[in-house]
Amino acid sequence: MNKRGIIFTLLLTTIAIFRLSAQDDFSIGPRVGVNFSDVSHVDNSKSLTGLALGLTSTYSFNESSGLTVDLLYSGEGYKAEDDEFRLNYLQIPIYYDMFFGDLGEQFRPKVYVGFVPGFLLSATLNGDGIDEKPLNGFNFAFSGGLGFNYRVGTRIWLNTDLRGYLGLSDIRDDEFQSGDKEANNNVQLSIGLAYGLGKL
Repeated sequence: MNKRGIIFTLLLTTIAIFRLSAQDDFSIGPRVGVNFSDVSHVDNSKSLTGLALGLTSTYSFNESSGLTVDLLYSGEGYKAEDDEFRLNYLQIPIYYDMFFGDLGEQFRPKVYVGFVPGFLLSATLNGDGIDEKPLNGFNFAFSGGLGFNYRVGTRIWLNTDLRGYLGLSDIRDDEFQSGDKEANNNVQLSIGLAYGLGKL
């Protein structure tokens, strides 16, 4: 996807978040975490750690379910032999959440499932920028996770999450694909602070 497509998608996501924020039962705040990423079907590949950073937002349908939409910078990649490939994405994770426990409790576990569209921002090989033409500018993953929300103040929640990402798209552009699909796979551990704007 070209830069115009990324900007258009960002604009739509921002509008959606602001429309939700005008409703009751909405929370938003920063999220930061670490990725443990790898790629499928590359011989002798090893995982890399990377940064995840951005915004998290949740709209609660009721006390037991909701919709989470994040906007994250995600540093991913892998090692193969002596080469280190870094792939940096703008991701928009979208999840259906299920919350456990009663409304108003300080500690509330959760599980969720969804999908993650991502847009390639940059790529490096051993620290040097590389031509992005052989790479797929759009990445799509299935994702799920678990965690908990812990109330640390009036309408302020600490969100702790462990997520898994299963890549569904090849990281290579169509013209450069051969053999088995090379897809990003990732485990992400993150924390965030969500500030409630509604009544839940």
